[in-house]
Amino acid sequence: MYKRTLVLAVALAAPGSVLADTVFGVYAGGQIWNADNEGQYAVGSNLIEPNFENDNHSSYYIALEHPVPLIPNIKIRENSIEVNGGYGENDFSHRDYILYYEIFDNDLVSFDIGINAMDFDGTLRTEISNTFGRQDFSVVVPTAYVAARVGVPATDWTFFADASALSVKDSKVQDAQIGVEYRLVENLAVDINLNAGYRHSVVELDDVDEIYSDVTFKGPFFGVEVHF
Repeated sequence: MYKRTLVLAVALAAPGSVLADTVFGVYAGGQIWNADNEGQYAVGSNLIEPNFENDNHSSYYIALEHPVPLIPNIKIRENSIEVNGGYGENDFSHRDYILYYEIFDNDLVSFDIGINAMDFDGTLRTEISNTFGRQDFSVVVPTAYVAARVGVPATDWTFFADASALSVKDSKVQDAQIGVEYRLVENLAVDINLNAGYRHSVVELDDVDEIYSDVTFKGPFFGVEVHF
């Protein structure tokens, strides 16, 4: 599904002759995130302190980079964040639609800037007047996006970091990670990289479908990326 989405997005934005003459770089990867989950939320005036359980979350993505001027690169990342606490399983999962430009890029250093539309489609568990229920919420949160990579000369190691952040009135959404990557396989056909690091995400929503949240997910992650 994501590959079809990426191809469609570029096809709509670029002339057919450009597509025919351009060589695209495709990146695909994923990570397991061992997170410490904490915070609270409210549905209407009903405040819930869920005592979240710590759990593993997953994230995977596909990105397309190209040399066509003015047209941004695109990355789509699925973040599965389901946590038990309070009155059942709560879902803060969201999909990132990232459009970005490579401001600087060479074998050792790269720097990207862009925007990220963070598409939340979640569920919170509630208990009101001894009745258990669920409250669904849906919102697209636009954020600024930055990413940087710095390679260690004469080695197969690279340090990296990226962040998406927004602060508007009482709402705040932040998602940042920092880590190190090891180039396991590097040839003309495919590159395979292993990575590990630390990720920190904050979701503070103010009256989104009667939802108020102040939750944090943070902890180490391990992942893999394939470039072809």
